[in-house]
Amino acid sequence: MTDITSPAMAPDGPRFTIGRSLSMTFAVLGRNFGPMALVAVAITAIQSAIDYALSGDPTGGEGSGSSILGALTYAFITAPLTYATFQDLRGARVSASEMMSRGFARVMPVIFTSLVVGLAVMVPIVVAFVVGMIAPIAMYPLLAAAGICVLLLIVIWFVVVPVQVMESGGFGAGFRRATALSSGRRWSILGLLLVYGVLIVALFAAVFTVIYLASDMTLVVLLLYIPLGAFSSAIGAILPAVVYYLLRAEKEGVGIDEIARVFD
Repeated sequence: MTDITSPAMAPDGPRFTIGRSLSMTFAVLGRNFGPMALVAVAITAIQSAIDYALSGDPTGGEGSGSSILGALTYAFITAPLTYATFQDLRGARVSASEMMSRGFARVMPVIFTSLVVGLAVMVPIVVAFVVGMIAPIAMYPLLAAAGICVLLLIVIWFVVVPVQVMESGGFGAGFRRATALSSGRRWSILGLLLVYGVLIVALFAAVFTVIYLASDMTLVVLLLYIPLGAFSSAIGAILPAVVYYLLRAEKEGVGIDEIARVFD
């Protein structure tokens, strides 16, 4: 097993860097591509089918409740892939059935966490719009400030989902724990988010361009949008788990076997 996936302890073991986080994330996905792709594509396809039934748009339409559905989809992909990621990092491989049975057992904390984070990031945006409607001249500065607040929350709570899955300190304590783990590494987490964001935005822009130009949108969504959405969700699930492991290894000297013992 290579150094980037070994359960070595800090300070000589794994340390959190942007490059290491990305390389480990894609390595985990590569080693478990079959079962992870099966889970992510199946759940993304279900979301698209529901969106299509509600709005006539497989990518989600306005007023379709797609935001809540997206949070549920995120949770049902993230919980099993988080389980599979930590098993992979300790040198074990899991099947799609095991991934779902063991991961779905921890899906409720992920659902509640994603909803809380979603509501939290909406607050500054709503405030900016409401105040901006009263004082239009302040709209753009307020939206810029809201964007900074949203990005700050995402950075601070970047590892909150793996914290909620892997630790038993309580729901509210999970957010405080994630805040503590990200402390001192937030500029690097921001850089990691920017790299990930550029990659995903570029891929989605290309796919939506093809969808827009296609005559049969539903068929194109089935062929392009669903696999891309599944890929984005898979990376979005694996990356925080990898960063959580690296931060704990670096800050606390904890090995992957100790972290993953919660699943034993």
